[in-house]
Amino acid sequence: MRPPSQPPSTRIGEADLPRLFAANDRLALSRQAESQRIVRTQLVVLLLATATAALAERYDSTAAAVCAAALYGATVALSVHLSRRRARVHWQAHRAAAEVLKSLAWQYMVHGGPFHSKVSNPDALFTARLEERLAELRKVGWDDTRAGPRTPAGNQITDSMRLIRGKSFEVRRDIYRRDRVLEQLTWYRNRGDRARRLAALWSSAGAALTLLALASAVLGAAGLTGGWDLTGLLSAAAAAGVAWQEMRRHRPLTFAHALVEQDLKTLHIAMGTSVREDGWAESVAEAERLVSPQHTDWLARFGA
Repeated sequence: MRPPSQPPSTRIGEADLPRLFAANDRLALSRQAESQRIVRTQLVVLLLATATAALAERYDSTAAAVCAAALYGATVALSVHLSRRRARVHWQAHRAAAEVLKSLAWQYMVHGGPFHSKVSNPDALFTARLEERLAELRKVGWDDTRAGPRTPAGNQITDSMRLIRGKSFEVRRDIYRRDRVLEQLTWYRNRGDRARRLAALWSSAGAALTLLALASAVLGAAGLTGGWDLTGLLSAAAAAGVAWQEMRRHRPLTFAHALVEQDLKTLHIAMGTSVREDGWAESVAEAERLVSPQHTDWLARFGA
């Protein structure tokens, strides 16, 4: 028997997961980028419109006023375009589908959750559970990317998944701790650090712009701005920064990622020390609950 300290030889990557996972992962990233690009463009155009309107007022320019009106119209058009494209809805639906596939695949591989060692037909259970979850996602806008007649979900079980499921408990445990729990632990730590830095950056920028708007208002009231009134532009810039940070949810995600990282760290240690085979399925189910998008969103609501 391989010594417990020796790392497992098999490494599981995304190529070993169901083919439908890769397709939904790509679509989720594409729709996420599209959604954020449209919102970013909308905020920039709105700021340009405000700046142009300020110029029109300062110089009593008809051309600048027309340009400002056109830019405000473009902002409205972008809002309509975003609504029709439903990029955010499709992004979240495809991300949810990808995470469902990934989570069920890992539970199947390592005998976790409902796929424990006593299940007589794990392939059939995988098919049933996956189709059940995908059917729920179709109701909220998920597009099935399987070409032609819908491929049975059981065909999503890869050779690597079956190979890992056939290994001993010790090997499955070590692979799961390394390639799933530790990988997610690192991901949440990195994303939490990034969200923390961005939250601090945007909060500082918003505070600075608000102070500048205040200074502009005071100077304008004292007649010291030379006819320039930048209060509206600076206020709009500060509001745009707040809107962008709210959309990206930097501060709530900092809170959520820190809590998930802490819980995963505790569970990773427990899986290597105190969790035995008879409690393994429940421990895996708990790990998958911790890394689910729904759990992160729930925690983020408390950090908002």
